[in-house]
Amino acid sequence: MLFSEIYSSYYNTVAAIISSAQKHALDSDSLYGIVRESAFPESVVTIGGSLESGKWPLIKKDYTTNIKNPPTMPLSTLQKRWLKAVLGDRRIGLFVDEKTRSELGRSLEGVEPLFSERDFFLYDRYSDGDPYSTPDYIEKFRTILNALHQRKKLKVEYAGRFDQTKRFVISPLKIEYSQKDDKFRLLSKIRKRNTVVNIARILKCELLENSTAETWRDEDLPRGGASVTLEIHDERKALERVMLAFAHFEKSAVQVEENVYRLSLNYDSRDETELVVRVLSFGPMVKVVEPQTFVEQVRKRISKQMELMKKNLVENH
Repeated sequence: MLFSEIYSSYYNTVAAIISSAQKHALDSDSLYGIVRESAFPESVVTIGGSLESGKWPLIKKDYTTNIKNPPTMPLSTLQKRWLKAVLGDRRIGLFVDEKTRSELGRSLEGVEPLFSERDFFLYDRYSDGDPYSTPDYIEKFRTILNALHQRKKLKVEYAGRFDQTKRFVISPLKIEYSQKDDKFRLLSKIRKRNTVVNIARILKCELLENSTAETWRDEDLPRGGASVTLEIHDERKALERVMLAFAHFEKSAVQVEENVYRLSLNYDSRDETELVVRVLSFGPMVKVVEPQTFVEQVRKRISKQMELMKKNLVENH
């Protein structure tokens, strides 16, 4: 694993025990106390027992240590290469200020990035992504981050659909990124109502210092989960094209007949209209099996398209 929560927890726990031993503040009770606080329940036997028995020769029987220097966890070459790649991401400026970014760059000087944006080709991503590098966008994004970290409300001016400026106070929940849209959205609550706000359409936002954001429960989270089942007739490489088109969706496929496959897709219900259009682009090779609500949307879309075609024919004659 590149970064592991489990193994990092083990290393950090042992490091805390060694640090305590170096200060001559370690005994059996404090050793097991550190393990219980820092590691996982099953680690009490593994870590505590291994250190006390001498299986891991880091702590002596009198709970001191021969290790002189403070314990550290140096990064591997692979981890450094991954960090260098992340540091080169065009969105990193939203989370890291220029001074910190420069310091990190110097510490990783000479490290080859593990990957770059040039290594990826997203053929179906929209080209009007958020302006990540503009000072105004960065300022608004960091204000939102501060509100999330401090659990404060935000006073917002927002550009509506019909060039109307809306003003409201929101309780932020979390920031969500859409790879397909190349945009950040803020999941939030306005007057007890769950809503999704496009960050790029925020004109101004101000942290309300004396406010406290509403407490969120699991049931308050905007739920967008939905699924659709498709029947694919594998002619003209239809299966391959469908799998590529929906590569970023959670899905499962089974073969039901020769050259006929059934594909189940999980998607965000907010993107349903877009998904209907993409399914229709495959023509008769792909049939919607369920749910019926999705089938009805496909039928309405086809009927609307046929009406437009008839209208165009009448006008042209």
